[in-house]
Amino acid sequence: TYSFVFLKSCFVQDNLATYNSEQVVNWYDTYTDLMPVEKHVFEICFAGKKCGALLDVGIGAGRTTKFLVNYCEQYTGIDYSENLIRKAKLKFSDADLRCMNAADLSEFENNRFDFVNFSFNGLDYATLTDRMKILLEINSVLKPGAIFFFSTHNKNAFNFNQPPWLNKKNSRWVNIKTFLKLVPFLPRHFSNKRREVLNEDYAIINNCAHNYGLMTFHSTAEFIKRQMESNHFCEVNFYSLEGKISDETSTDEWLFVVCKKAV
Repeated sequence: TYSFVFLKSCFVQDNLATYNSEQVVNWYDTYTDLMPVEKHVFEICFAGKKCGALLDVGIGAGRTTKFLVNYCEQYTGIDYSENLIRKAKLKFSDADLRCMNAADLSEFENNRFDFVNFSFNGLDYATLTDRMKILLEINSVLKPGAIFFFSTHNKNAFNFNQPPWLNKKNSRWVNIKTFLKLVPFLPRHFSNKRREVLNEDYAIINNCAHNYGLMTFHSTAEFIKRQMESNHFCEVNFYSLEGKISDETSTDEWLFVVCKKAV
């Protein structure tokens, strides 16, 4: 048990170190567009009107900030990476941006926010215990009936836990280039494999993101729905990357979830 807890603690620290690294910070700094599903959900939820207070979690270098500041009267953006927040502040000096872990939102009063956004699968880089804390914290700062929008990795994805160079949706040439790019990082991957956790409903695996630099939580849509409902969320709906309504049978790599705080 001690060994398992130690490994979990290590991977959380390593995940944060990856997000603070210069290479990863620079990568996020160049990613500036919204995904199709984000555009769709924001258009539906805001319908051309501004909400009151909005909390943007896991903002990275500010990818969503430049859009969401226009959808609310009071914008707050947070990320647990000091270097990413520093980068975001250089671009959005007037915005309320804070270095903060979503597992502790005690700086905010209960029932403060009209909308919470947690993009780019940021929820997936915490332990299961911290994931539960994050959901409880987000629920506490949301107003009753307010919306929580987030994305997460799908354990039922067509390519779950498979080497990326064997992706059948890519051409052979793309797979060869992927393999050659990742070869130098395979020793890191083999080392991280010992930290993996595989259960029926969820898994924590070392996929190829940022050159095998992250341990990533994957779960089934059924698990997500149960988890949300047990943390006092309701009306849980799934979307695809393209912004189309999805369901629990999806084999997409990512699941995009829109739900509400139960009244």
